[in-house]
Amino acid sequence: MNLLNKCTNNEIELIKQAGVKIENKEYTAEELKRIESNITEFIMNHSTKNGDITRLQNEYQGIYNIIEIN
Repeated sequence: MNLLNKCTNNEIELIKQAGVKIENKEYTAEELKRIESNITEFIMNHSTKNGDITRLQNEYQGIYNIIEIN
């Protein structure tokens, strides 16, 4: 799956904000799992007290859905 073709510009920016560099290539299932893990780690490094984790989970849900389709 090529994430650049499947994700919107906003989703691509969110992935970059999570510190994940994506390229114009077909990703293997293993690579997609690693990207998903990196995004989850990024989200979990935020505070639960001010609602950051919940907000970020909602923002990244579309990306999780795309990754999990594969």
